[in-house]
Amino acid sequence: MKAHALAEFPRECCGVVVGGQYQRLANVAADPMRHFLIPDEVMRCHEGALDAIVHSHPYRESDPEEERIMPWPSRADMQAQLDTAVPWVIVPTDGRSCSDPVVWGDGVPIAPLVGRSFIHGVQDCYSLVRDFHRLELGIALPDFPRDDEWWSKGGNLYLDGFRQAGFVTIDPAQARPGDVFFAQVRSPVPNHAGVLREGSLILHHLQDRLSRHEPIGPWSRMIVRWVRHEKVFHG
Repeated sequence: MKAHALAEFPRECCGVVVGGQYQRLANVAADPMRHFLIPDEVMRCHEGALDAIVHSHPYRESDPEEERIMPWPSRADMQAQLDTAVPWVIVPTDGRSCSDPVVWGDGVPIAPLVGRSFIHGVQDCYSLVRDFHRLELGIALPDFPRDDEWWSKGGNLYLDGFRQAGFVTIDPAQARPGDVFFAQVRSPVPNHAGVLREGSLILHHLQDRLSRHEPIGPWSRMIVRWVRHEKVFHG
């Protein structure tokens, strides 16, 4: 994968993993510098046998900062991963070397809840809430394709999506371990979430930090809502 990404730079490379082996494919996108496209007939050839879909994210310092392709999934990548229902892989490259591939999707093993690095859309605060519910409570929450810093671009992920995810609002005084909080951190809308744990600790994941447990005290003034999944209510 890395060799292919370097060979195609500054274009995006693409390929598939079938039977545990990576297969290079041609990128037929109209703008291969910023997008990739695998023809439908090629995808049909591998239908039912795909282990993963792969593409690179070339990082070009010559691009204006607002146009640079970042080493994490875009909203479109996240939506396409959900549509294809197989894991996706991004190979970040600057043309000289490649970072470790970013792999995501519900078929990927879940990383430990504490000590994970931050990768937007893959290992962020909502991903941690999803993974906690899968691991600790056996509850599958939907994923929501999202832009980086969606809260500064008119998005309202938590307030718009918590009911769809099966959560109901609770009285803060009734919060108990396993309940979820929404916090507003230098943002016009709630843009952070975490889980209450025993001992007045919270489990959460901030950008540029490892996921961790911390005392809830310093966060209390930023918490704007507590929610609990309906399946917890009904056992």
